Amino acid sequence: MMKSERRLWSGELADGRTVVVTEHFGRIVDGSQIVTEWPWVNYASGEWDGEAGRFDALAIADDVEDLTLDFGPQSDLDIGLILSDRIEASIVYHETALVTDVGWVRVFVRRNPDGSMFTQALGYNIDDAEPEKVEQVVNELEVAVRETVGMRVN
Repeated sequence: MMKSERRLWSGELADGRTVVVTEHFGRIVDGSQIVTEWPWVNYASGEWDGEAGRFDALAIADDVEDLTLDFGPQSDLDIGLILSDRIEASIVYHETALVTDVGWVRVFVRRNPDGSMFTQALGYNIDDAEPEKVEQVVNELEVAVRETVGMRVN
């Protein structure tokens, strides 16, 4: 774990490994060994299923897998709130627009662990949308979010 990072929360997974939550990263630890690590900026949103004791997070990039953390059946809502909060905290700003009657795109401004900002686009239910329309809307949203937060517009 990086020196400047503060442990915000930790809890045990159903398989006995530990999840450690810091401001910018989540980690699965087995003993003193980090098994896997992920930055919160890789995920668009998360959902807690208290009955199943499972947290699922939707990856925003094609090269990142969705995240599933299985804590086992329990009713501690705080787990879902803590994990969702870390994802939300990495989002500086976002805007959403429809591209079809039911399809939308969202462009996020995110903050990296090093403090730099970058943009990400996420589409939902856009398979039937015209690619040119999707590209146009993403470009318009990209300009809008960059202007709003004072980032350079390309």
